[in-house]
Amino acid sequence: MRAIQVARTGGPEVLTLVDVPVPDPKPNEALVQINVAGVNFVDVYFREGRYPPSCLSSTGRRPQALWLQLDQM
Repeated sequence: MRAIQVARTGGPEVLTLVDVPVPDPKPNEALVQINVAGVNFVDVYFREGRYPPSCLSSTGRRPQALWLQLDQM
């Protein structure tokens, strides 16, 4: 699957389109397909370094998603 990742702080040039493996859901997790993701000011603030990220992040915190798989215990 493809994702836009932010590996370091900066301007729009730090947005990187990468291929990442499709994750397998663990117990009590769901796998969803993101069709549309909105980029909000908080995404820009994280990218610019105004808020410290906990790790590398992907952008788009308001997705429109389709359930693909749900694993239960």
